[in-house]
Order: sequence, then C-alpha cells, then structure tokens
Amino acid sequence: MAGGWTWAAGVPAAWREALASAFDPAALVPASAAPRRHVAGRAYGVLPMRPAMPFDVFVKVVEHRSLGGRLRRALGRDGAAREFDRAVRLYAMGVPVARPLALVRDAPAGGVRRSFYLMEQLAGAVPLAEALRSAAGGTAGGADRRGRLLGAAAGCLVDLAAKGVCHGDPRPDNLFVPADGPADAGAVRILDVRHVAFGVPPAEALRRMLVLMGGFLAADGAERETLAALVAAASDRAASCGQALAGFRTEGLLDEARGQGAALAAREVRKGRRPVCPSGDAGAAPGTAAAADLDHFAGRYATSGDAADYRTRRFGRSRHGRKVDAAERRAVADLLGRLGVRGPVLDVPCGTGRFLPAFAAAGCEVVEADVSEEMLTLSRQSAREVEAACRHVAVDARRLPMPAGRFDLVFSMRLLHRVRERAERVAVLAELARVSRRWVLFSFYNRRSARGLRDRLRGRYPGETRSAVRAEAEEAGLRVERFLPMEGRFGRQTLVLCSVRSDAEGE
Repeated sequence: MAGGWTWAAGVPAAWREALASAFDPAALVPASAAPRRHVAGRAYGVLPMRPAMPFDVFVKVVEHRSLGGRLRRALGRDGAAREFDRAVRLYAMGVPVARPLALVRDAPAGGVRRSFYLMEQLAGAVPLAEALRSAAGGTAGGADRRGRLLGAAAGCLVDLAAKGVCHGDPRPDNLFVPADGPADAGAVRILDVRHVAFGVPPAEALRRMLVLMGGFLAADGAERETLAALVAAASDRAASCGQALAGFRTEGLLDEARGQGAALAAREVRKGRRPVCPSGDAGAAPGTAAAADLDHFAGRYATSGDAADYRTRRFGRSRHGRKVDAAERRAVADLLGRLGVRGPVLDVPCGTGRFLPAFAAAGCEVVEADVSEEMLTLSRQSAREVEAACRHVAVDARRLPMPAGRFDLVFSMRLLHRVRERAERVAVLAELARVSRRWVLFSFYNRRSARGLRDRLRGRYPGETRSAVRAEAEEAGLRVERFLPMEGRFGRQTLVLCSVRSDAEGE
C-alpha cells in the first residue's frame, strides 16, 4: 500500500519484513476492542501473522474526515500518532501496555485518509469489565475471583502512579486480564493509552485514577462494597511499596468515585451511548434525528442529579462563563424594560431559574417550564431566594399544554442550538409562537462565529447563519425584529427578538 511506516524501537527486522509484506487494510479481520465504546471514525481489526510472528497483530484504524483531522494528521498530531508515541514511551518504561509495533500512514489517491496503529494482539485476554461480570453471581469462587481482579486492577494503578504516570481513562473496558488464569497486577495489560499524562506526583496520580476507575465501576452499577474493595486493595499495595496514601480518607475517595460515576452516567446519556430515562412526556416522534437530540438533551439533566451543579459548572467555574452569564442577564433585563413587558411570561426551558430575578423585577407573571424535574426543583429554590411568585410546570417544548396567545413573552434560552434538523426547529418555533400573543425571544448558535469555525473543523454541529434563522422564524409565523449577539457581532450565542405575526399578515 502507499503511505509511510514508523517503527517502534526494538521491533526485529524479521517482524518488520513480515508486517510490511502482509499488511493490507482489506485483509483485516474486524474486531471489537471494547464492547461499550463506539467512536466515530475509529475501527478495530486483527491481522493474522502466525507463524511469521509469535502473535497476531491488533490494528486501530483512525479515519481523518474533517478538515481539522486532516490538518492534525499532516502535522503528525492526530490521535493515532499521539497514542503510538505514548505507547512507545510507556513500553520503554516497563508499563504493561500492549506492545507497540508500528504506525502506518495511508495515502490513497482519493477518498478518506487513514492512520493504522499496529500493536500486539492480547491473545486469551478479556476486558476487566467482562471478567468482573462473569465473576459475579454470589458463589464463593466467583467472589474470590472478583476480589483478585479488583486487586490486580488496583495494583496496576499503583504501579503506574509509582512511575509518575496518570491514566485519564482507566475504565474497566481498557484493562485486559487473562480470561481464566491467575489475576495479578503483572497480568494486567492496558490497551488504550491516548489519555496518559507523565510526570504527575505519585500520590496525586493514584488518587485521580482510583476516583476515575471507581467512577466507571459505579456508572456500571457497582455497589459501594466493590468500590471500597478497590480502594482497600490499592491502599495495601501502595503501603507494601512504601508509597502510602498519605492524607487520603477512604470515605472521601468513595464519595468522589460515586460522584464521578453519576457524572459519567449522565455523559453517556448526553452522547447517546446510553438510553435516556425520560421523565414525563415521551418526546418527539421516533425516527427523527432532531427528536433524538432533544431527548438526549433532556436526559442530560434528568439523571443522577446532574442538574445540581449546572449553574456552577457552566457559568461559575470560569471567568468566561461568569461573563457570559452576566451579559445574558443584562440583555434580558434591558429588553424587558424596552418592550414594557408586564404581562405573563413563559420561560421554557427554565433550567435553574437564572432569569427569574429579571422577570420578578419587571413585575411579570412567570410560568417556569422544563422537561427535567430536577431543573424545576432548582428553579423553585431560586424562586424562594428572590421571593418571586411563579408557577412551575413539567412540559416538553415541542408540545406545550398552554392555550394559544396565553403569554406576552415566550422566552427560550439555550434550547434550539440542540436541534440540528431544520424541520424540527421550525416546529418548535411554531409552538412557541402559538402560545405567545406579542413577543418570542430565543437563542441560537451563530455558525459564523469563531466557535462555529472551530466546530466545523472538528466535524461538529456549528449552528446556523442569521439568514437561515430569519427564514425559519418567518416560516413559523414570526417576524425577526433584531439580533442580539452576546459577545460582539460574531459571538456564538445570539438572542433573536421576534414579534408574532397575525393571521392576516401571514396570508
């Protein structure tokens, strides 16, 4: 094949010759590296190499479809190259990773560019997650093997930390152990090393990895006793190595791990890797991409208390987040004064009630609506704090139960940028227009902002242009009065003020 080879140090000449002559992307046998994970543009295969080599070769295939991906590939900074470099360094340090062999650059005449990371196939090994599930069942032998597996995983983390290495993705699907043989720290092998950091203080590295691995176990439904066994095994192994967990509280680590598990479970919902557990209405009609987008958005704040830290995480932890929050609040308060809104207002989705103080100061009758019961709980707390009289309703923005023309203003912040399909955006806007008799104020992501350009380079949804938003609003029965960018003309988050057209105007 056309392209270039980069060999890992220590690969014998005979292996190099055998690999170079046998490697053909079309000859790869499809393989699954981790059953619960799926990454767009990434595939796995096995290249049979026996008897030319003592083991078959496992291959990671990374496709570079986006402009940003192709640019990173050209600079040698794509994910496959970084992982290969890290694996070579870790193998030289004696870290138990699958032996790296080569990085192959595919250079076809046309089509998608690809990179192939070749490593040792771990024959007879299974993911730790699979081994733990097979050991479950309550029998004495199963419980004993489960304890040994947790001890082996903990020992692996301690050995990594002792070398100043912190693995940012120590999920049980990423650690491989013998399917049947003895489970000890020396038998554990790491498959994915993309998220490895070097030079981390050992105690801090161990604490981070224990919290992360405990989080992954908790997200898969592990009981507190399992997490406690993991931490205890790590503590014993660290003490035997003269590397005690100084300053660590077992209960504190367990609480952090369970919190991490809740966050990981919510992230799986957000990314579509785990079914949404809806609260209330079932959502949009099945089979539409936009309906899935909004359902996943709803699930993001309907599970595991993820809504509890939304305001702090999104708007309080960084200077930029606080600046955006203040700008949005000022813009809404200013518009309420300019428009003279004093009648009923619908805030959907209301989230944690960020804009309640502005509505209360204007003397509006407010209905706070959201699909997430957890968000509504936080909004009720906000209402008590500012002593605002308002009503809270659990609704789906696609099917509002309010009568037509009920509100002077319908306000929808940070919703429509989650909907990628034009038809579904128009349907949501039409529903907002139906229940308003005067104004509709909503937000969208500006495609032509710097963040929009970055999203396009990364192959993500970048938002819409002003002309597209204007056309969609008019189709929904609205007239765009003005655009209000939050961070200058080319800011990402943009408010759109619309008036409701009468039936006569629409004809």
